[in-house]
Amino acid sequence: MKITSKNKLELSDTSVPDLFILNQMVSLQSLDIKLYLYILFALKNQIEIENSDLAKRFCVTEAEIKNSLDVLQAEELITKTSQGFLVNDLKEAEVNKSYIPKMEPKVNRVQSELEKMRMAAASAINESFFQGIMSLGWYTDIGTLFKNYSFSGDVMIALFHYCRERKALNRKYVYAVAENWYKGGVKTFEQLEEYLESYEKISKIKQKILKALRLNRNFTKYEDQYIDKWVKDYQYDFNIIEEALKRTVAKSNPSLKYVDGILKNWHDKGYKTLEDIQKESVATEKKENPSMQSKSKVKYQDYDQREYDNIETFYDNL
Repeated sequence: MKITSKNKLELSDTSVPDLFILNQMVSLQSLDIKLYLYILFALKNQIEIENSDLAKRFCVTEAEIKNSLDVLQAEELITKTSQGFLVNDLKEAEVNKSYIPKMEPKVNRVQSELEKMRMAAASAINESFFQGIMSLGWYTDIGTLFKNYSFSGDVMIALFHYCRERKALNRKYVYAVAENWYKGGVKTFEQLEEYLESYEKISKIKQKILKALRLNRNFTKYEDQYIDKWVKDYQYDFNIIEEALKRTVAKSNPSLKYVDGILKNWHDKGYKTLEDIQKESVATEKKENPSMQSKSKVKYQDYDQREYDNIETFYDNL
């Protein structure tokens, strides 16, 4: 048997938490309070309403409604979801705030702060790259990315920005870029800046090598590893790499493995500049070609000099 109330809708009541009146209401603007009360009313009566309808109801712009919703989120009164908003249980939040922290280990409290940071990053990604309608699947993916790679919130947001700038904001590309950043030691935004600077430098060097070798293809995974080693580990600029490339001219099919052998030899000898390498080349050529060695200067004292007793007689003989 279904029991219904005889009260008409306009005579019913909407419950407002005392915690709202005591804690949040004092710091809110008039529109924020009105909007929160209407959200409680809509929740009780299962009313669905759009931002445009709310703007008309309160005689404000949609932008003002959006700003007010952001305020309510910041006050933790509501939480944005993929389908709308979730009204937070203020009583439960107060209980958790007052009692659970006293019983939780410190590590759990730190984890809670970490989760807040990640939720804030997900919300920023939703607003910045999905116009506030990010699917639930993306929320799951963001959680997985955080778990697998331990990125900071700034790095996670930068990841989505990086992919969107390349017009490749899809799961496969996002995960591929995240994997590369992780292998590059990226966790914080500062580490990301260093990584991207190094990546740009290596990319330019790769293009120069391709041009020098006249290769109409991209490097393989293993060839990339050679170049990464030369730049990152050996700290060699292109001018040194180019010098090694010049020494492959006599080879019919020059390979990066051959170039790697040359550069490894230089690195093992402690050569850091092109001048170091050129000095060694000159010394080697002199050793292998004695004719190139500098000839001893002619010493006049090695020859017997004629003596002239009479200087006048000398000029007469000319």
